[in-house]
Amino acid sequence: MRNRFTILPVLLLSLLCSCGSGDNSGESPVKSYYPKAKGTFRVMSYNVGAMHKFIPDLRDNVDMIAAMIRETQPDVVGLSELDSCNQRHNVNQVAMLTEAIGKWSWYFGKALDYRGGSYGNGIIVPSKTKVVNQYSHRYPNPTLEEENPRETRSVIVLETDKYILLATHLGGGTYNLPDGGKANYMLLQIEDLNKLALEKYKGSRVPVFLCGDMNATPGSEPIQALEQYWEVISNQDEMTTVNTHRTIDFIFHLKDSAPVEVIGAHTLLKFYDGDSEKASDHFPIYADVKF
Repeated sequence: MRNRFTILPVLLLSLLCSCGSGDNSGESPVKSYYPKAKGTFRVMSYNVGAMHKFIPDLRDNVDMIAAMIRETQPDVVGLSELDSCNQRHNVNQVAMLTEAIGKWSWYFGKALDYRGGSYGNGIIVPSKTKVVNQYSHRYPNPTLEEENPRETRSVIVLETDKYILLATHLGGGTYNLPDGGKANYMLLQIEDLNKLALEKYKGSRVPVFLCGDMNATPGSEPIQALEQYWEVISNQDEMTTVNTHRTIDFIFHLKDSAPVEVIGAHTLLKFYDGDSEKASDHFPIYADVKF
């Protein structure tokens, strides 16, 4: 499949299809329906739906999401459902997004091979952020041995000098057990995620956050499994999906990491510059904290 971005100059295309980070220039808007209080730290989570759910022109959608992020003024953003140089979108979407935002750096974590390229999660931060380490971790996927395998899921991790963020997108369904029974595929992902977080970040001197599309609602078994070690700091009373009006996107804080004070949290429904009902099938969410 070809689109307007497959004919970009070679130099620009190689930039968009690389796997790393990039800094750019730009300005932040002043007006916002969700102003950030001085001295607070804002974590934003957004399932962008590969930026093609409702708006056919990728550039228009990317520019609108970039404007929405600038307006929100987050300190870090976790992203789900990103294409990278595949036949659906032959660009690195997260690189393209940070180019549109300006003065931001990007990190992409592949969850699976997809149509000649990649598909996964991302984290973006202002370019002034001091990044210490970043990596991606794939959850086990026993369904790969089955007749109709489910998508492999992953988590991307960004370690900075002031905080750590894990961004993920969980998938549901079941998998076959050796005894012929069935087990919950999402709970297996959560078990692996919790193990990773506790082995690496238990007792962390900086706060550790987790965000993303959990594909589970408040109080459900998967969310309860996460709440053994994580506290929800996003707003569970506000919907996060455009069409189904469910709450399945969350921001968490690892209980056994440096404490934070939650100042406020909302689903981002209104923008001066952008339409959150057209940008994706999910609304972005944020949580404001003080360290």
